[in-house]
Amino acid sequence: MHEIKANLYPCKHCNETGTCTTGKDGSSCHACAKIHELGKNQEYFGLSCAACNGIGQAEPKTERINKRIKPILAIGTVFLLLTFIFALALTGNVHFPEFLAFSGTLIGSITAFYFTHCKNA
Repeated sequence: MHEIKANLYPCKHCNETGTCTTGKDGSSCHACAKIHELGKNQEYFGLSCAACNGIGQAEPKTERINKRIKPILAIGTVFLLLTFIFALALTGNVHFPEFLAFSGTLIGSITAFYFTHCKNA
C-alpha cells in the first residue's frame, strides 16, 4: 500500500492532551460538545478534542484537502467520462468514435498513473 505521510502539529486547542478543557472551569467547550452531538446548555467534562479527534496532534485542514482533491478529481473525471460514453452510445451520436478515442486515452492515463505510480522512498 501507499505510505501516506501526515504532517501533525501540536494541538493548541487541547494543549496536546486530546481532552478538551477550554470551557468554563475546565469543562469541554461548546464546539467539542457540538461535534459529539451533545446539548449546549450543559457543561461536559472529559470530551475528546474535536480539533485533533482526541490524539493531541492536529493536521491542518488545508493539508487534508490538498491530499484528497487529486484522487477525488480523478474519480470524478473517470465516472463523468464513462457516463458520457454510455449516453453517446445509447443515443447513437455521430461523434461517438472521436469522443471514445479522447476519453479512452484520458481514462487510461488516469488509471495508469494511479496503479503504476511508484514512489521511491
